[in-house]
Amino acid sequence: MDLPIAPPAFDASARTRADTGPDVGAAVGLLVAEVLVLAGIVAVWIASGLTFDPAADAEFDRLDGYLAASACVGGLALLATVVAIRVRAPVTAWSQGFMVVVIAAAVLAGFSYQRHEDEVRGPAPAWTGQVGCRSGGDSDECAATGG
Repeated sequence: MDLPIAPPAFDASARTRADTGPDVGAAVGLLVAEVLVLAGIVAVWIASGLTFDPAADAEFDRLDGYLAASACVGGLALLATVVAIRVRAPVTAWSQGFMVVVIAAAVLAGFSYQRHEDEVRGPAPAWTGQVGCRSGGDSDECAATGG
């Protein structure tokens, strides 16, 4: 008399990697989508500085909102990287990891550029007159001027 045999337990270490065709397709599709979204964000920022009035000074919007949108795209690329690693899709994982690094560098450079622009556009320091007491007297006669 033969007893029934239980099926083998699931072995998580025996996972196979994803097929190459769908992996490459997903990688290319995600790259194209991310590049199009980022190009759209840059195009909207550039359009914010365009004016058809020749007498007006064209100024671009602050980068903060555009950089936040780009950082969201980078966050989605990071999520896609994690998912690709979990399903063992190396082409997608590497391409999305590359996009995360590129977007992070662009966002950091953008914040640095915006900080520089804020410092440059700040008002120039004004001359407020002489500071301190220059009469040679004691400190009581200069108490009102802060000297």
